Order: sequence, then structure tokens, then C-alpha cells
Amino acid sequence: MSSEQDDKAFMRSFGGVMVLLTVAAFIIAGLAVFAATFETSRDMARAEHERERISQRLQPHGVVRENGDADPMAMAEEEADDADDDAEEVAMSGSEVNESACMACHASGVMDSPVTGDNDAWASLYEDKGLEELVYNAINGIRGMPARGGDSSLSDEEVRRAVVYILEESDVELDDDELADVEEEF
Repeated sequence: MSSEQDDKAFMRSFGGVMVLLTVAAFIIAGLAVFAATFETSRDMARAEHERERISQRLQPHGVVRENGDADPMAMAEEEADDADDDAEEVAMSGSEVNESACMACHASGVMDSPVTGDNDAWASLYEDKGLEELVYNAINGIRGMPARGGDSSLSDEEVRRAVVYILEESDVELDDDELADVEEEF
């Protein structure tokens, strides 16, 4: 009889353990589902944030109205922009433009660009093209060189100053007539 009682006790213990394991499995599964909703929420928040950033970048810079009516918001923004434009803008020197945009390639000859200081290369370009064509190419880009050296905020005059600066740093003798338009001391 004791073996029958031992068997019954074992079965009760075994059944209890099985019930506890089943309950624990359901709890763990529930926690996993609950935790996954946080990850999904975070992903959804990131995606929403990215959509907002893209939407902001794609906003138009101006408004075109077919009926000719004024847009009060656009007018207020223009007035604010005009106030900012009234502040005295100081043009960068050729040296400053060279340091900020040109040196990235012309200091080391990236993509076979002529190196600043290489008199033979720059003198040859100057003789073949002249200052105006060199400035035109620097403003508009040529082959692998981006327009304005990749800095679209540079004015035509600043780019011109940079070209003259690089030519002078390369000991290229420039015609005085061409230099008359550049109002800068190096």
C-alpha cells in the first residue's frame, strides 16, 4: 500500500508542477507580447519622427498664387527675411573661400585637380582658358568639381576672389586688366 500512496503522492506533485509550469509559460508569453508592444511603439515613434523631418525638408520655400492675392503669412516672412538681409554682409576673402571650400581638393589634388602652388598646372590653365573661363568653371562646376566648390552660399565675387587667390598662390602672373574687377588685397 505504501507504493500506491507513493504513486498517488507523486502524481499529485507531478500534476501540481505541470500546472505551475503551464501558468509560468502563459505569464512569460504575456510579458513577451507586452514587451513587444513597447518595441513596436518605439519603432512607430521613430518612423513618425522621420516622416515629420522629411515633410519639413520638402516644404516649399515660396508660395505661388494664381489669383494674385497676397498671402499675409508669406509677407510677414519676407519682411523678417528682409530685416535679416539688411544686416551688413561681409564677403569672404579669396583666402577664406580657399580654406572653406577649395582646399578640400586643391590642397592634395583629389580627382586630378590642380594643386594650389603648382605653377605649371595653373599657368597652363590660365593661358588656355583665361581668368574669366576659370571663374566661370569654378562658379558652375566642371567635370568632378561641384559648382562653387560645393558651397552654394558663395557669391560669384567670392568665387572669383578664390580663383585669383589660388592663381596668385601658384605664382601665376595675371593681367592687370583682369584684376581690376577684384577689389581685394591678399
